Amino acid sequence: MRSARTAHLSTILLGAALAAGATACTDGTDGTDTGTTAEEIIGGVPVRSPKLDAVGALGYFDGAGFRPRCSATLIAPTLVLTAEHCVDFVGDPTTELRFLIGFDAFHPTRSVPVRGIVMEQSWAGGYIGLGNDIAVVHLAEPVIGVTPLPIATPTADLRGKHFAGIGYGRQDALGNYGTRMTGTMTYQQSGGRMFEAIYGSFAGFLADADRYGVDPSTPDGLAAFEQAWEEYRLLDDGVEGWFGNGPGNAQACHGDSGGPIALAVNGKTTVFGVASWVAWVDEQALCELGAAYATLNSTAMDFIAYETACPMIPREGTCADLTTAVRCATPAEGGYRELRTDCSALGLICGTDETGALGCVEDPCDGVPTEGICEGDVAVRCTSPAEGPRRPVSTDCATVGATCAIVDGQATCEL
Repeated sequence: MRSARTAHLSTILLGAALAAGATACTDGTDGTDTGTTAEEIIGGVPVRSPKLDAVGALGYFDGAGFRPRCSATLIAPTLVLTAEHCVDFVGDPTTELRFLIGFDAFHPTRSVPVRGIVMEQSWAGGYIGLGNDIAVVHLAEPVIGVTPLPIATPTADLRGKHFAGIGYGRQDALGNYGTRMTGTMTYQQSGGRMFEAIYGSFAGFLADADRYGVDPSTPDGLAAFEQAWEEYRLLDDGVEGWFGNGPGNAQACHGDSGGPIALAVNGKTTVFGVASWVAWVDEQALCELGAAYATLNSTAMDFIAYETACPMIPREGTCADLTTAVRCATPAEGGYRELRTDCSALGLICGTDETGALGCVEDPCDGVPTEGICEGDVAVRCTSPAEGPRRPVSTDCATVGATCAIVDGQATCEL
């Protein structure tokens, strides 16, 4: 199993520090692109049971069909949890994405269309610059017959426990991927030094120096290792955790990105985070040393709760149509839930007031009928939503040798 992005540590000395590259999703090739993301579970076992069909793949349209590239989890009938980097490049999710259900993502039992995507972007930063590497995919139709998986925040007492990583990523040096695999991964650490999570100690880091092609017996080499030890860090405790690289552990890799790290809680498979990036890919494009998972901290849980109750409604609210204001109630108002206000009952329209807040406001086109109006040879109409803020516009038809007339229900200049 591999996570969807790879933070690949270079084997060259760059300045005075060990260098790391970007992460990437699986592209189905045998090579490693350190500028893209691609991970799957290595060393795991297949999990064919339909009891785990809540864990599926994200299929991306390649011109011929939907090809699996990332992993994801159904957490509500129309809500799928994945990693932000799995969807932050998608232009039109309704045509470019599908949620693929079943053991074999190349031959899914179901391919569910997508309504939209929302990413948790309250803050950035961290090794891959995404802060909470979390996103949700809203499905265009509910998934019936598959039980969504519950979610939870990992607590400190779970460190050292054996979790299950699940994903559709790369499985071996032959480039096989696309089937659902699972493997045990030890929860090593949350936040803190990345290499400490991997090796346990600085001495353990130095003992693996050959991997990085830097000689720690020289002053410059030792300084490079010391700098890397201090500077390469996971995001704060509770935001990003390190899983795997323990005795008998499987390994997340390319294509596993967005896939869950899970543990049985009261008999239910429970999701505690999603695969985000790995630290090392060898010459065979196999990931090693464990993986960073974006854990479901309070910010992520609040984001998911909001999107569950108020799917795809911006935090600032929006106008569903000319007269309907839609927003989500806040926790202070009794909890997240969709609210709709009909401004037409007040003779007003939906819009933003002078402070920039959503509300019921006066119509700048008041008095201008839907079809527009002719004032002599001047055609007056109201702008469409595609033309920006609602406002009246006028055209003097006489300047083009025409007269104003109502044609096909619209004020226009007629020659």
